[in-house]
Amino acid sequence: MSSLYIHIPFCQRKCFYCSFAVSIAQEHRFDEYVDALEKEAARYQGESIATVYLGGGTPSMLSSEQFGRLFKMIRGQFRLAKDCEITIEANPENLDLDKANFLFEAGVNRVSLGVQTLNEAHLKYLGRVHDSFKALSAFNDLRRAGFKNINVDLMYSFPGQSAAEIEQDVKTVLALGSEHVSIYTLTVEENSKFFIQKIKEQDDHDQGDQYQLVTDLLNAGGILQYEVSNFSKPGFESKHNINYWLNGNYVGLGMSSHSHRDGRRSWNTSKLADYLKKAAAGEDPEEGSEELDPKARLREALVFGLRMNRGVDLAELERKFSCAIEEKTEEYIAELMSGGLLSQNKNVLMATPEGRLVLDTIAVKLI
Repeated sequence: MSSLYIHIPFCQRKCFYCSFAVSIAQEHRFDEYVDALEKEAARYQGESIATVYLGGGTPSMLSSEQFGRLFKMIRGQFRLAKDCEITIEANPENLDLDKANFLFEAGVNRVSLGVQTLNEAHLKYLGRVHDSFKALSAFNDLRRAGFKNINVDLMYSFPGQSAAEIEQDVKTVLALGSEHVSIYTLTVEENSKFFIQKIKEQDDHDQGDQYQLVTDLLNAGGILQYEVSNFSKPGFESKHNINYWLNGNYVGLGMSSHSHRDGRRSWNTSKLADYLKKAAAGEDPEEGSEELDPKARLREALVFGLRMNRGVDLAELERKFSCAIEEKTEEYIAELMSGGLLSQNKNVLMATPEGRLVLDTIAVKLI
């Protein structure tokens, strides 16, 4: 079975956390975009789907009618598993009880809520439309609608953010009782307002200390780490993301979305006008693709596997891809183990707490 990701890039404004956001001023194109998604989906008719994820901007901005079309398309074009995990990203300012009720009745069973922080000063700094009261109200509306699987997105490492402020954010999120928490640092993207203002990210040492603080607080509160940036109550891990980390197959619909099938990775055009034009003409919106050989797939699976706390079974990887781990990779793994960044129990290789802080660096060398 595959996972299905639908990129819906609409947002209140173009900002640093939405790379391909279509601003509210273009909302007249919402219907046209849903038309394009329907046409692209027809290319995958009958595909078996284990998880569905609606994300990429603020899908909750769509109207109930547009959502109705979208869900009808999903169920009409794809074969959904009986226990299909259906997630939607939502921002507090676009969510009220009526919309929460509609989404629940439509079959969405998991919501990822973009809270980011509950500190009013930091919300303003980020340029977020919602305040802390609206964030808490949106979460409560989801509960009242019947949702029993809610993820909260939480950001940390803002310039000048204190440990006490981070601790307050985490404790407030824990008090909500969400089933899942995803954490992110503030990233300064090129050409974003923070880049233009020459805002500097926290240095690696401070970020490491803050990351450890958040991790310790969440684990102590019963929201357990299972991946570098993801925490959940037992049994509420994101099935959709785990499929990515296990090198599974997935179908991406929408502009700039990516797909993967047995080593072939492809991506759609990132320009809205091109995507809509190709869809209207019945053309494939694919912009490029690449074929990964077994050794490259093994290396990628190794890197993604190390992101998860359970680690990766090296013997299983070699069986899955019918090739051996390269000698230079084995040498680098041995070097990382001697440095205390990786550990091994039988065939299972895992990143240590210290190793998780530098996984991006490790990944570059392993790939």
